Amino acid sequence: MNNRIAISDKIFSLLTSSESKAMQLWRTSYQELVLKDKDLPVIDVLTCVYNAESYIEHAIESVIFQSYPKVHLVIVTDPCTDRTIDIIKELSAKHINITLVENTEHKGIIECFNIGLKHCNNSYIARMDLDDLIHPMRFEMQFDFLNQHPEISVVSSWMKIFNEKHETRDVTYRDDFDLQKISMLYFSPISHAASLFRSSVLQEFGYRNDYKYAEDYDLWFRIMDKYRTAVYPQFLYLYRTHSNQVTNERNLQIIKASWIRIMNNIFQRLGMNYNETDVLFHVEHCQQGNSLRGKDEWLRLHRWLNYLIECNQKSRFFHDQKLREFIFINQWQNGFEKFRKELTLKDLLLVINSSIFRGNLLTKTKEIIKHIIRK
Repeated sequence: MNNRIAISDKIFSLLTSSESKAMQLWRTSYQELVLKDKDLPVIDVLTCVYNAESYIEHAIESVIFQSYPKVHLVIVTDPCTDRTIDIIKELSAKHINITLVENTEHKGIIECFNIGLKHCNNSYIARMDLDDLIHPMRFEMQFDFLNQHPEISVVSSWMKIFNEKHETRDVTYRDDFDLQKISMLYFSPISHAASLFRSSVLQEFGYRNDYKYAEDYDLWFRIMDKYRTAVYPQFLYLYRTHSNQVTNERNLQIIKASWIRIMNNIFQRLGMNYNETDVLFHVEHCQQGNSLRGKDEWLRLHRWLNYLIECNQKSRFFHDQKLREFIFINQWQNGFEKFRKELTLKDLLLVINSSIFRGNLLTKTKEIIKHIIRK
C-alpha cells in the first residue's frame, strides 16, 4: 500500500511540472497501482467537453488509469470545431468503459450535465472536467471515505490550480460541514469537479438552467439543505487554467445574476423580509468583496448581517453559534475596527448590543468608556 501511495503521489506531483513524463510513468505503473478487488461497484464519471483537443487525452487517461478499477466515463460533447471528438473516439476504441454522447446542436454545459446523468446508472457518480487532471488514487480514496461514512452524501477534496507556466496555487476547503454550509453566504462552498456523489443524491436534484456559470453553487444549496457533505483533506484534483478559457464582462454579469438568484433562495429559506436592493448589497459586499464607502455603509452592513443572524435563529438553517463566529471574524470585525472612532454613542450602543457582537457586560462597558474618553 505504501509503495502504491508513493508512486501515485510522485505522479501527481509531476503532473504540474512535466505532464508528459508523469503520464508515461502512470501508464507503466498502472498494473502496480490498480486494485485487484473484483467486487467493487462501478463509479460513473460525468464529464462534458467542448473544444479541448490540447488537454483531453491526458484528462481521459487520468480517469481510465485510476487505481480504482471499475469506472465508466460518460462524456457529453457539444459540436466541436477541433479534434476533441476524434480523440475521444480513438480512446473509446481502446477502452470499452467510455460512453460518448454527441449533441448535434449546441446545448450548453447545464443541459449537457443533465443529458449525461441519464447515462449514469450506478451507485456513485464522480465529476471531472476534461481539461483537468486527477490524483491516481482519487476515486479509491473518496470511495473508501463514503463507504466508511454512510451519513455523508458527497465527498469533495482539496485541489491545486495550475497554469501553462507550471505555477501552482493550493485551494483548501473547510472540513466542518456547518462551516461549509455557512460559507454559501459568500462563495461556492466546495469543489464540484473534485466531488464523488452518491448517485441517488445527484439524480434527485440534477442541474437547473437558471444558474448559468453557477450551477454547482445552486446544487450545493439544495443538497446541503437536506444532506451532509464532506471534504477529503488531501490534494486530489488539478484544475488547469489556460488561454482558451474566456472570462469577459458579459460572463461576469451572468455569474452575478446567478449569484443573486442563489442568495434569494437562501434568504427565502431563512424567512427573511428583504428587497432586491438588499440582495444586491449582499452580493456586492459579501460575495464580491467591494469596499465599504464609509461608516454609514458599514452600519448598513452591520444591520443586514445582524438581521440575517436573527432570522437564522428562527429558521435554524445554519448552526447558530458558528454563524455568529463566522460573520464576526470574517465579515464584521475589521469593519468595526476601521470605523469605530466615527461611531456616535447611539451607533456604538446599537452595535455592542447586537447579536453579532462577541463580548460580555464588562467588554461592552469598556467599549463605552473608551468611546467617551475619545470624545
